Amino acid sequence: MMKLPKTYIRIVQKVEESPRYEHGRKRVDFIDENETCVLVLGGNGTNSDDRANGYAKYVDELLRWRDAKEGVNIYSVVYCDDVSEEEYFVPALIQKQSREVLLEKYGRKEKYALSVKQKEFIRKAKELYGPHVLDSTNKEISDPEYIERLFEKTLLYRISENGERLSFEEACRRVRKLNVVTHCHGAYVFLKLEEMMQKKMKELGYSKKEAEVIQKQLLCVSYAPYAPLGVSKSTMISFGSVEDDMVWHQNAFHQDLKALNVFGTIKLSYFEKKQGEVFVVSHLKKEKKEGAEHNFPNYILPNVNLENDAKIMVRLSQNAIVNGVKGALEERPLDDVKTLVSSKDRKFEEKFDEAKKNGQDLYAQILKDVRISRFFGATR
Repeated sequence: MMKLPKTYIRIVQKVEESPRYEHGRKRVDFIDENETCVLVLGGNGTNSDDRANGYAKYVDELLRWRDAKEGVNIYSVVYCDDVSEEEYFVPALIQKQSREVLLEKYGRKEKYALSVKQKEFIRKAKELYGPHVLDSTNKEISDPEYIERLFEKTLLYRISENGERLSFEEACRRVRKLNVVTHCHGAYVFLKLEEMMQKKMKELGYSKKEAEVIQKQLLCVSYAPYAPLGVSKSTMISFGSVEDDMVWHQNAFHQDLKALNVFGTIKLSYFEKKQGEVFVVSHLKKEKKEGAEHNFPNYILPNVNLENDAKIMVRLSQNAIVNGVKGALEERPLDDVKTLVSSKDRKFEEKFDEAKKNGQDLYAQILKDVRISRFFGATR
């Protein structure tokens, strides 16, 4: 039986193209805790410097377009492993199972049927690494090593120095300077980083209230998140399409939204607080094209024709990133969600209020449908 390879990460910084950096990127060992930056955590297919830099390029273009790039560094992460070409499917299986474990931790119990190919990959993985390779007892499933290394290189020194806690004010300042953008699996990575941050702040002796405030200074703008919603203690704002078939949240809320969207009529809606701080649209595009409802570019800097609601949602998400970065440069405490996505622009404030009302109406409809189904179930 083979020993499962450990996982690790590389951090890639977006830089200007030059004879030395012809691809406009360079590898770095860590991210300085005092710099204002954006960290991009891509999907589980981000397994090369080029793919990681592809994510960073979109954020770089956005900040340049909105005059928010000066003084801001952009980094992205490569998820690495030592598997052979014949075992290429193993990392994706492990990452998928890691997401399943986190979803189940927060009560998402629904399962979906595995494809024939997935079943075959699982069988091969168990042949190679043993019957428990995909169990939560495997540390690479429950607490992947690459996330621990990423925490040490990006967040640890924003809350500690020489093994000691920082002052409350200094920790808030350092954490505020880090802005995170995620896509798909990146949302899972972010939540695991958050768990480590919470644990470390407790060990360092921060009070419960201090830890709560410090954590809220960490902004995460998440696209098509493949992770539990409504559990983050940071300021995590998510954006997604109901018709995104590549993401499965394993909960009744997700299923109910899909059921209500059978005719594609759900308007831009915002679900707040425990419902996830999430903006959703029925779909991004009128035309059905594989991957369009999930692809990172279609969310952040689309070059495709989007539905009107999707255009508004994209603009709100862009505002959140830009305003988060600008506030970090000015060393201001993080704004509330409405201010971040609206930029205090009356037009976008109105769009936010409409989305919030739509979300409240949708959630009320979901609760009504649940009560009706329970009633008929009880009278059978």
